[in-house]
Amino acid sequence: MFSEMDATRAQQNWEAAFKVDTSYEWFEYDNEALEAMRRKQPWKKDPNYFKYVHVSALALIKMVMHAKSGGRFEVMGSLMGKFEPHSFIVMDSFPLPVEGTEVRVEALDNGEEFRVNYQCSGQEVNRKENSIGWYHSHPDYGCWLSGIDVNTQRQHQDYSDPWVAIVVDPIRTMSSGKVDIGAFRTYKKVSSQIASSGDLIWLLSLF
Repeated sequence: MFSEMDATRAQQNWEAAFKVDTSYEWFEYDNEALEAMRRKQPWKKDPNYFKYVHVSALALIKMVMHAKSGGRFEVMGSLMGKFEPHSFIVMDSFPLPVEGTEVRVEALDNGEEFRVNYQCSGQEVNRKENSIGWYHSHPDYGCWLSGIDVNTQRQHQDYSDPWVAIVVDPIRTMSSGKVDIGAFRTYKKVSSQIASSGDLIWLLSLF
């Protein structure tokens, strides 16, 4: 029989394993501070400016379930939230209506239109989150950015920065019991390097 004490212990173990923070500070929205950062754009001067990605339990579960639903085919979605000094705060995620294959997925015009409409609809009901990135799946071949992914991320950083890319491997997640996930940003085109998941430290936040 699974007791309440067992449930509490299981939750505590999960929170410890994923470095979950149960504070409510992630809900706070400081528009003035956000606009000040947009004006200064410190990420333009320092390509390694962003060091942390905080992901809500809600956004994480939705990404993993969407990735799992695609099976061996890649899926793609959008990330909603905000940014703070050196950090992305991913508060929500939602799927995009795009078709992927076993090795690639791209957001075409209909995907971008869907994303914009989704954000506008949220603003109509006073949701303050903005689009801050995208996610897609790599079924059973790990979390990294392909050449196509690098170009996609670089274009968004050129025109929609700050922007972050998240990759989820649903098959390795299911087999290991721990979310296989990575976060990435790209350097400018003059460099062949890309940021690895180790360059963005993951702190999953429950809110």
